[in-house]
Amino acid sequence: MELRGFLLGEPLETTRHRLSAAHTPAEADVFGHLVEGFDNRTIAARIGKSEKTVRNQVSTILSKTGHPSRAALIAALNRSG
Repeated sequence: MELRGFLLGEPLETTRHRLSAAHTPAEADVFGHLVEGFDNRTIAARIGKSEKTVRNQVSTILSKTGHPSRAALIAALNRSG
């Protein structure tokens, strides 16, 4: 929690709330794990989805937010925090 607060400048629940208007609940769930630094396989195991589904949802999240990569998304959140 402390690391996320340092990197993102906001707690996970605030991040999820901010995304709720633009993303589906499933995408918001994946997003929460994504910003914690988990890879697709780990996210899939944690939320009970296939790795392919998670990969597709990550791609959708990146597309909707206009970021080319996970790193760019996390860096943008860090700057906006």
